Amino acid sequence: MDFQASVFTPLRARWPHPQREIIRGIRIVEKPTFNEDSWSFWNLRRTETEDALNRSHWLQVDAECETYQKDRVLNNLVAVLREAMLGFQLWCPIGWDGIIICARRSNAGLQVETVNIPEPYPRSLWGRMLDIERYDAAQLPAFVEGTLAALESTSTRQKNPFQFLEIGLQSAVNHYRAGALLWTVGLDGLLGAQKRDVFLARLVRLLGEDTLVFPEDFMGRRPSCTVGFVAGKVFDWRNLIAHGTEILEDYRKPLQLKLEPSEFAHIPVDDWTHEMLYCESALFMLLASLRRIITDGLLPTLGNKREWDRWLRSTT
Repeated sequence: MDFQASVFTPLRARWPHPQREIIRGIRIVEKPTFNEDSWSFWNLRRTETEDALNRSHWLQVDAECETYQKDRVLNNLVAVLREAMLGFQLWCPIGWDGIIICARRSNAGLQVETVNIPEPYPRSLWGRMLDIERYDAAQLPAFVEGTLAALESTSTRQKNPFQFLEIGLQSAVNHYRAGALLWTVGLDGLLGAQKRDVFLARLVRLLGEDTLVFPEDFMGRRPSCTVGFVAGKVFDWRNLIAHGTEILEDYRKPLQLKLEPSEFAHIPVDDWTHEMLYCESALFMLLASLRRIITDGLLPTLGNKREWDRWLRSTT
């Protein structure tokens, strides 16, 4: 094999755990050094060259091939790394710069072949509060592998929730309501519910009525908002947006988040509204649903409509 390919994408946070292979040759590495002096040639903006290219840790995947195969191999690696980054969001939704660099490895270093710039993922309001040091790195491979398996599947029932998660993240960069609407569509694809009470009952079956929607932040705090409390409100908000109805004043009112534990509640967070609570809840409930499906081995069940409907209707 005379062409050694490496594909990289930056992580938006410093990796505090031991560097390791995640799955399928995808690994976390320190910032690579590329033999490239003119990033403007690749249409990178100044903020991308100053911020994204200087991230401390990156995802990397490699392959070897003949030179005439390099375009196909590089495109395949780009797709794998992009889907792996989506799986990373299931583990910890820290966002993504949306830059993938394809390079040729040689004794002279890393020579850039192409730069792909898909839409990035934003860091949501609560996502900005998260610290990956508090997360168990041993769980990351399962979420990446589950995401890859779902997107490789021939079953649209398995693919759709993951694809709506990604499209929602990409849309939310510029239009957060549009992104949140797509996250609710992803939940709809899982729940198959056309009515509020069915949506609520099935989401409670999947996640638990008293389960807190949001993970702990960097201080160990989390909003005291449960699935049972917010799921129906998310459904109502989705209906307003989907039908072009004016957003009610109550949705736009400021919201003081109630945080647990209470001794840290006085430390401020970003300004929220009731609508933002529903948007953020749609994202984090979809993430939690996909994590549950992966960790409990429910992807095959999801792919079979009859079995999945039976599972959602069950009470145990």
